[in-house]
Amino acid sequence: MASELESSGQASAVYGRSPPPQISLPKRGVAIGLAWSGVEGAGNRIVAARLECGPDRARLTKVWRPFTDAPGRRDIRARFSPWLTEELRWAEGKLTLGVDFALSFSETHLRQLGLLRQGLKGPASLGKALEEKYLTEASDFTTGAAKLRTELGSDRPRVTDCYRAEPHTPTSARTNRRTFFGLVTLARIDAAFPPWDPPRPGAPTIVEVRPHHVARALFGACGLKEEPRETAARTSARAALLRTLRAAARLEFEMEVAAPVIQDAEGDSLDAVLSAVGAAAAWESGFAGVPSNVPRCEGWIHSVREESWREK
Repeated sequence: MASELESSGQASAVYGRSPPPQISLPKRGVAIGLAWSGVEGAGNRIVAARLECGPDRARLTKVWRPFTDAPGRRDIRARFSPWLTEELRWAEGKLTLGVDFALSFSETHLRQLGLLRQGLKGPASLGKALEEKYLTEASDFTTGAAKLRTELGSDRPRVTDCYRAEPHTPTSARTNRRTFFGLVTLARIDAAFPPWDPPRPGAPTIVEVRPHHVARALFGACGLKEEPRETAARTSARAALLRTLRAAARLEFEMEVAAPVIQDAEGDSLDAVLSAVGAAAAWESGFAGVPSNVPRCEGWIHSVREESWREK
């Protein structure tokens, strides 16, 4: 009888369990994740993470702040295109960039602004229109973002925000400067922006991602940055998430690269890594899977599979 109960207890302990999560990444190419910022002196806060994808494994080779030598937002806007061109050259023409800010607004907001046509064309066209309408020599990015938010009034989520359970709309008080500065920076950038257009040979591909969605899908983690102060639990959670990435995505990294990510109390370095993984996973899937009811003008938040632990 005892052995029967013991056997039953062991079976119930594992019943219904899925195997560990698995993520497929490209066999060749470079994915860079950007943890963006829209505040004054943004160059001191923006973090990039580079994944080099190979036939057997992907490697996290670098986590850095690419714009610290020119932290002003106008300087970043001027330097962004040359920086992207250099990264594309280094990646031998195979580069996907994941940015963690919104690449469009809700369809209602685009109509309200009279920018629906630009929204249908993609982020570069929308960014150019926002620059011409709200950013002049007499105003800065903070003022331009405030004017945009005032004109729009109430916040409205996009369909993709609802699908991804994104808590902050593109123009909310918490994200409007990040959205505005990001879109204006992308104005006139020669790149492919799925799902507006498909990837093009020899051109960088830029997609919208959310690091917290990657963390939730892989690790069941939420609110890694919400605690008011750094704790040992948060440090351990960042380390555990990196270990999960190593197993799920076959991601290699040296300790000298991983240690600063774990020690970054703000979590921006980890966000950059998660953004790179989300962009790379979407790249491997061909940037497919956008629901049919998502308006083209609103774009899509690309990521890993929602339930990456389920067997295919």
